[in-house]
Amino acid sequence: MSKEKKVSVVMCTYNGERFLKEQLDSIVNQTYPIYELIIQDDDSKDGTWQILQEYAERYSYIKLFRNQPGKGVNGNFFSAMRKATGDYIAISDQDDIWRKNKIELQINNIGDKLLCAGHSKPFSTDGSFAHYDSRRPNINLLRLIFSGLPGHTMLFRRELVSDILPEDNELYHVSFYDVALELAAGAFGSIAYCDEVLVDFRRHSSATTYTDFSKNLPSVGNAFYILKWSVMNYKKVRPKARKYWHARLALLKAIPSEDKYYKETVKMLHLELQDGLVAFVKLQWLFVKNRKVLFHTTGGGVVKAIRAFLYPMMQYYNYR
Repeated sequence: MSKEKKVSVVMCTYNGERFLKEQLDSIVNQTYPIYELIIQDDDSKDGTWQILQEYAERYSYIKLFRNQPGKGVNGNFFSAMRKATGDYIAISDQDDIWRKNKIELQINNIGDKLLCAGHSKPFSTDGSFAHYDSRRPNINLLRLIFSGLPGHTMLFRRELVSDILPEDNELYHVSFYDVALELAAGAFGSIAYCDEVLVDFRRHSSATTYTDFSKNLPSVGNAFYILKWSVMNYKKVRPKARKYWHARLALLKAIPSEDKYYKETVKMLHLELQDGLVAFVKLQWLFVKNRKVLFHTTGGGVVKAIRAFLYPMMQYYNYR
């Protein structure tokens, strides 16, 4: 695709001096030219702001902003994204490392889609859990309700934020900004996936989004563990899960679509919010019906049908 397409990179920072320079170097050395690098700091208390000023003096396309007082993760990112003026926006965390051709690969892969994501390869220097899953993820909206794409790899058309996402929504108060981006693009079946490693994803225990997901790895043992845990903790976890389902439904209702899977997803979320055996059985049937597009990989099979039948209960592990 022509290099006339302007790419705005948006980074939000907070007390990130430890790894910040390494990530900034990986951005300014991209093979595809960066139109602007917008960095918005959430009132850091360490040396982050001084580092940013040093880079801004060296690279004229870096634009610095500082929040007073702090906005938090979502407020910071949405505010920064709305400052972007490029044709595309690429999201950057402060502590990762971009592969040198990340932006070039995504510009060549996005086509007419709203959003493009790709693989991120976890690594750790402090012993934090890091596992690389090289499988191509399922990008169907039905799946994105339960398992999202790595937000730090996302590149998307600016109109996704300026014209499609609402200014405010219930979802913004219970989930991170990347969930809103992927659900909005997914509602129109408009996600491209670049089957390449785009980002080296630093896993460290001090990161805002760090979790140990070792029990989520695919294995028969983990499947039994998740099912047992979900049954035992159903009553405790369901109120929390309902909050997330309600918020996802609120966002989808704000961006109506005629896409087939949009309608199936809305139906699924309505059933998730209903109590009683009848609603649960209907939900099981909807999962089984959509099993070919619901899970990590496409296709059918007996194992996938069994998983679909059990998933309305097993999903509660995601909300522990």
